[in-house]
Amino acid sequence: MTGLPRAPLAVFHQSDRVKATSLAGREPRLVVSFTGVGKPGARYQAEEFVRSSRQNGRNHVLFVSDTLRSWYNEPGLFEEILDVVGRYRQDHGITETVTFGNSMGGYGAIVFAGRLGAKSCLAISPQYSVDPAVVPEEERWKIYRERIVTFTRPALADTLEPDCTYFVLHGGGKVERPHWSRFPVCPNLHHYIIGKVGHGVGKRLKSAGLINRVTECAIGVRPVALRRALGGELEFRRRSSRELV
Repeated sequence: MTGLPRAPLAVFHQSDRVKATSLAGREPRLVVSFTGVGKPGARYQAEEFVRSSRQNGRNHVLFVSDTLRSWYNEPGLFEEILDVVGRYRQDHGITETVTFGNSMGGYGAIVFAGRLGAKSCLAISPQYSVDPAVVPEEERWKIYRERIVTFTRPALADTLEPDCTYFVLHGGGKVERPHWSRFPVCPNLHHYIIGKVGHGVGKRLKSAGLINRVTECAIGVRPVALRRALGGELEFRRRSSRELV
């Protein structure tokens, strides 16, 4: 897909635990893209969904990083991010907000969506929680999880809001099952399990040429179109009330 060349990112906010960069858009819609853990040893994480979230320059995009990799549990960090997004919205006259994220960023997209009054949320391979008391099966990201002194963020089921439409995509298999199986089933949560990709749902969407279409459907709150897009290229199933585990 062709579009605008990648514009330079502006640093909107930076502290010892949060970094937010931005791209201005033409319309009063803001996509807040929460980053994942990123490369081991890197001070900052790379911005994600850069092209697909912009929609050829229509949308403002704010890329938000928890640079401590605390899954937003660091005391005061959650509130700092709320303030950062609030300031950006006020500065740019934003009237509509959408949240995106992959992995840790997917968790962030969900956990912030309700508090930000987001219209919709796209979360790819999100953790349900990294708190061992909530998801004891999880063994990944130990180097970061062991640094979390207090788990201040709730499990995601307690953050879902009825006025937001959530699109959540997980990979099938035993590694991701402890997370996707704990998600509730509710009318405004469109939850898809993509077969044979594990944690790499984002990479699979890109290789199938679907990432732009999926993000477009999430921004436009078009669940039927999103489901059709997935069905044209991928093996998937949608979780339903029959599958409470």
